[in-house]
Amino acid sequence: MTKVEGRFEIGDTMFELIDFFEPNEIFVEGTIMLKRGRKMGIRLKKEMVKKLLENKHLIPGELGEFDIVLAGVKIKFGEREIKMIPYIHKLGNNWVVGYGGIKYDWHRRARLARSCEQ
Repeated sequence: MTKVEGRFEIGDTMFELIDFFEPNEIFVEGTIMLKRGRKMGIRLKKEMVKKLLENKHLIPGELGEFDIVLAGVKIKFGEREIKMIPYIHKLGNNWVVGYGGIKYDWHRRARLARSCEQ
């Protein structure tokens, strides 16, 4: 069963925050997180990610306890092409963008963003 932790709207698109952790897990490697997301049908299109990043200031502050993971988009950094996953998190009063590695251990506060229009 998919556990929805919160919902918010950006323009005409509704997004949900999905808990992908198993009971008693505190950390999950990015590869496992993405695999679970795919099983739940979570894969944001590039235009959805762009919309989220450009309008992150519209995300309700009460969702600040979560890291909002933008699964489906992998960014390559540097010559070694380290694959990173973008996420949005609250820093003070602002939402900021961060990047976590595919092999990075994601903390329990991470939630996958899912477009209700997928």
